[in-house]
Formats: sequence, C-alpha cells, structure tokens
Amino acid sequence: MNPAEHNSETIEGTLDHLLYVNEQNGYSVAVLAVSGANGELTRVTVVGDLSGVEVGSIIRAQGRMEKHPRFGDQFKVLDFETLRPAGAVALERYLASEIHGVGPALARRIAEYFGESLGEVLDTMPDRMREVPGIGRVVAERIKTAWRDSSGLRELTVFLRGHGIAAAHARRIHQTYGKNALEGVKRDPYVLARTIHGIGFRTADAVAEKLGIPRNSIQRARAAVRYVLERSADEGHVYAPLEYIEGQFQSALEMNSDLADEAVEELAKADEVVVERAAEHTAVYLKPLHEAESNVAQRLKELDAAKPIAAPVVEHAVAAALKAAEIQLSLEQVQALRTALRSRVTVITGGPGTGKTTLLKSIIVALDDVGLKPTLAAPTGRAARRLKEATGRDAKTIHRLLEYAPETGGFIRGKEFPLKANFVIVDEASMMDIELAANLLAALMPNCSLLLVGDRDQLPSVGPGSVLKDVIASELVPVVALHEVYRQARQSMIIANAHRLNRGEFPIISNDPEGDFFFFERAAPEEVMATIKQLVHQRLVGRFGINDPRDIQVLTPMNRGPLGTHALNHELQALLNPRGPELRAGDRTLRDGDRVIQLRNNYDKGIFNGSIGRIVNVNAEKGRITIAFEEAHADYDLSELDEIGLAYAISVHKSQGSQYRAVVMPIHPSHYLMLRRNLLYTAITRAERVCVLVGTKSALQQAVRNQDERRRFSRLAERLHVD
Repeated sequence: MNPAEHNSETIEGTLDHLLYVNEQNGYSVAVLAVSGANGELTRVTVVGDLSGVEVGSIIRAQGRMEKHPRFGDQFKVLDFETLRPAGAVALERYLASEIHGVGPALARRIAEYFGESLGEVLDTMPDRMREVPGIGRVVAERIKTAWRDSSGLRELTVFLRGHGIAAAHARRIHQTYGKNALEGVKRDPYVLARTIHGIGFRTADAVAEKLGIPRNSIQRARAAVRYVLERSADEGHVYAPLEYIEGQFQSALEMNSDLADEAVEELAKADEVVVERAAEHTAVYLKPLHEAESNVAQRLKELDAAKPIAAPVVEHAVAAALKAAEIQLSLEQVQALRTALRSRVTVITGGPGTGKTTLLKSIIVALDDVGLKPTLAAPTGRAARRLKEATGRDAKTIHRLLEYAPETGGFIRGKEFPLKANFVIVDEASMMDIELAANLLAALMPNCSLLLVGDRDQLPSVGPGSVLKDVIASELVPVVALHEVYRQARQSMIIANAHRLNRGEFPIISNDPEGDFFFFERAAPEEVMATIKQLVHQRLVGRFGINDPRDIQVLTPMNRGPLGTHALNHELQALLNPRGPELRAGDRTLRDGDRVIQLRNNYDKGIFNGSIGRIVNVNAEKGRITIAFEEAHADYDLSELDEIGLAYAISVHKSQGSQYRAVVMPIHPSHYLMLRRNLLYTAITRAERVCVLVGTKSALQQAVRNQDERRRFSRLAERLHVD
C-alpha cells in the first residue's frame, strides 16, 4: 500500500451538482451531499477523475481532504465507485442537468409522474417517457439514448479500473465505440492498443491475459506483429525484417516464432501490412509506411525526368546571381548554383561554415532573374524561422505549407490540389521523415523543381526513414557537397571541432576564455550534474551575450540514466522554476513558466514533434495548461499531457534543426550505448555562441572513434537506384 492510500479516508454521499467536467479525461469538480450522524447534510467539494459519474448518483469515494490556497477545503478523489442513483429526486437532478432538452421543469414532471419507479422505467421501459405530458418523440428518444449510453460508460469504467487502466481512458473509448464499447473490448482487448492513444500493447495484453486469451493465440500474434512494427517505426525504421519479428516473438513476447509468419500472412491478406523480398531478408511494412516509401520513390523519379530549364536561361541567371553577390562565390558554390538551376531535383549538402546560406541567397537571386519565385520550407518551426532570417524571404514549416485540415485529418495540399510553386527549397532536409516527404512530394506540380539542402553527417530524422541519405546514396539526382570552410567560420572552435569530428580527430579543448568551445572533465555522474547546474544557473549567465538561463539548452544522448533527460529535467526544474501554480500528471509536475517540448505531432493543435514552448497558464482545478509555442498558443488537458515533456534538457535527436545561443552537454560513460560520432557532431553544431561539454575524455574519445551509425531499415535508396 502506498502512503497516499494509507492516509486516505472514505466519504459517501449523493452527487448534488457538477461544477466542471472535462469531457476528454473525466476530471471533475463537484459537490457531494454527505449525510452526518444526525441526518444533517454537509456539502463537500470533491475534485478528481470522476469518469462516468451522474448528478444524483450515490458515490463512495476514497481520497483525502486538502486545503486549496484559493478554493479552500476540497476532497481529492483517488478512487471511487458509483452506487445506484438514489430515488426519483436524484434522478430528477440527473435528467435536468445531463440531458440536452430536459430542463428542471420537465425533469420535475417526469419524476412526479413515475415516482420511485423512475429508475426501473429508465432501465427497462424507457419508451414510457412518451406518457409524460409535454414529451415528444425526439426528447423521449434522447432520454432513452443518454441513459443507456451513460450506463455503458459506468460499466466500462468499472471494467477498466479492474484491469489497471486509468478511468480517464473510459470516456475516450466510449466516445470511439459507443454503447457497445465494453462488449468490443472484451471480445478483442487489443483494439485498445490500436485505437486509443496512451494504451499500448503491453497494457492491452495484460487485459487479454486476464480475460483468458491464450498467449499463443493468432489474435495475440496479430497484435504483437503490429506492436513490433510500430516500435520499429518509433526507432526510425520504415520496415522490420520478418526474421527480426520472429526473434521478438521468441525473446520478448514468449510466443512461437511460427505464429509470426501466420500473423503476418493474415495481416497482409487484410491489407494492414505489406511483405516484400529485400536483398538480405523479407521486409514487413505497415501499410502507410510502404505507401509513403513507394510514393516518394515514384515522385522523385517523375520530377527528375521532367524537362529542365534551358541552358541559356540558366547561364543568364547564374551571371545575375554572381553580379549581385555580396561575397564572391567559390568554385564549388558556383557549381552548386548552376546544378540547382539546371536539375529538377538537386541535393546540396555541407557542414557548418561551408557557405550554404550564402549559396541559398544567390540561388534566390538567380531564380528572381528568370521570373521564378521560390517557395521556402523546413521540417520544424525553428528551422523555418532561421531560414526566413537568413534569406529575408518568407519560409514555412512543411506542415503549414501543406495546410493541415483537422476536420479531415489530412493535408489540403496534395495531388488533387497541388502547391502553386515552380521551385521549392527545403532546408534542414535531413530532418524530413518518409511520411512527411511523401506528403510534400504529392503536393508538387509535375513541372516543379525541388532543392534539398542539409547536412548528411547529422543524425537522421526523428520519424521513420533517412530520406536525405537515401536520396544521396541512390545516385538518382545530382548531389553537390560543400567542403570549404570560410575564413570567418574557421575562427570558431565550434565549427573547427565539428569538422575535426567528421575527420575522426579529437576536438581541440584548450578552454580559451575568449573561445566558444569548452570541455570540463568530471568523472562521477553527480559531479557532472553539479557542474551543469552551475553552468546553467550562474557561470554562463552574463557571458557570451547570455542574460537569461532560457538562452541555454542542455542536450544529452539519452532519456534514461543518471544524466538522461528525465534526471536532468528533474534537477533543472527544481533549480530554475522551483515554485508556482502547478499540475501533477503521474510522476511529473508541470509548473507555470516551465520550458516544455512537444513529443509527437498534434495536427489538430498545429503543434509538431520537437516544438519548444513555455507554460503560460496552469489551471489545476480544470486540469488544463496553456503553452506558448513559437507557432501558436495551445491548451492541453490531463489526457493530453503525455504529449508534453520538460525541455530544460532534451535529447540530441529532438534538437535537430534548432540553434541555441548556448549548448551544454554531458558526455559520460553512462551514455556508452549512444556515444557515436554523428550524435556528438549534431549536438555541437546546435550551438551558435558557445558549446560546453562536461564529462570524461574517455567518453569523448569513444564518441569520436565510433563512426558506426545505427542502420535504418529502408528500401528508398534501392527503389531510386538507377543501374
């Protein structure tokens, strides 16, 4: 028994009225009429998850009394059970408050007409509502449906609680599947993992086991295949080898590997997965990822085969760009300029300081000269903003460019309604995953040119695929690599060390007080943590143009461990934002003023994976927070908080496409699983003004030596390859 349960008390009473209900997660503020020893009624404010509760119900709640600084004494509900609604008076309150079209006067007539038999009538003979004077067919049907559906929600809530699933999920499941939700869940509990965000395979599997579904059933096997494929996609793979799925069945899922083959075959027949023979193994795709990869390959081939801009026009545009250039372009930049104009699809890649921004400006001037207005885009809001600042031209995220429509769950721009663009430039293209690339390419007109600009030495996209690297590897389209580091950039040790890393050389760590790259050697994890806290709170503030700790971003290779994002955020939140209005969500506390990060795409809100924001309002009573992102403000309730994480420290992967005035990064043997050259390179190149590494030289040396990149299972390069 945990301490909260040990110190809890139980109260029982009639739910007098609801002050607030969050329809998504069941968080409620209500008044409970509790009978005392002498029969007198005491009204108690209760707060918490009351999913499925009805006005007029008798509930027995377990919890504890707390004193809210603004609202006074409240009973915080930890758990509750709903008893049968208590008589005609309670049911009258329910009808008046919960059913649209039934006000207090009509509810009173219904209660007076049926008296104490009202509950039985609603349960067994709801059509008798027509007997009450003033009730027509529509209102009678509405009462019947509402009573039936609320009963289903009550039963579903009890069932889920009994299987360790939070009652907050009950309302969403009930909204998705309606009155037959409980029946459907009992018949196939794996439907929860397929359709309800926040319930994974493991949770659904535990329910299935309690319901007696055999571990080696084909029903479980189908769900397990989906689970393995979804987890592979989360790790960046477009498909999973069948042999890997078979191995997971044996090692992680305790199932016969033969069942994997049978389940894959059934899912393929149901058109949920696609199976193809790859060079070394059998590839198993989730259907949407197979479509995305196939479509990217097809559209790139079509664009590349289109008629190019005429050579004399290209040369005229190049001459105009060279004449207007503020800085004389190098030979490789001129080559890149000419290639981008005369090819329908081009890739330009290069590390920091190699003149990609200067080149982009010249390309835009050249396009202006021939009457082409380029459309500029990037995968993230921060990258789009940097592109706009660098070029002086409007730039959008790819999501905004394609105009997401929440009502349809897709993008407005596509094959049927393409972008009115004849030249599209995508910066930070290494961040573009296979599905985003497919959506963008589908929206390009047949005569559109596409320029992909990025750094192929950075980490691949957070989402599945490695589009930029695969396009380069395919040799389908021209690729121009910029190598020359320009004089001003050479003065920066951040840039110099980034290029040293790429050559497999140990970075220069002279710790010059006037420099911009530092390494502080600390051995024990607690020493690393203490140094990072000093840097963020004191030592960097007031130097390097940094006047606010919010200009400093801590990056780390991992989420878990003594120096992962979880541990660092816990310490940094306590240091930088220790108090204020807050909302607890599981083991996390979110406070007004906290820096936070969006952890997955939310198309309805228009906020996407990796977006950084700040909490600007916390309403604990309503279980809601408001976050100001660069793109927009967005509200989140309790059921959506799993989309949000603290961002005082974020993973290197999540930092892609962003630049920070200062970067602080632990590099320690505890990160050994992730210490690779491209990860360290990506982290260092996120820093604009100063980069500080804290840890051990042995860990730093391991990262420099380890050139191995985690292979991502993708067949895009193979589909694009031209013999």
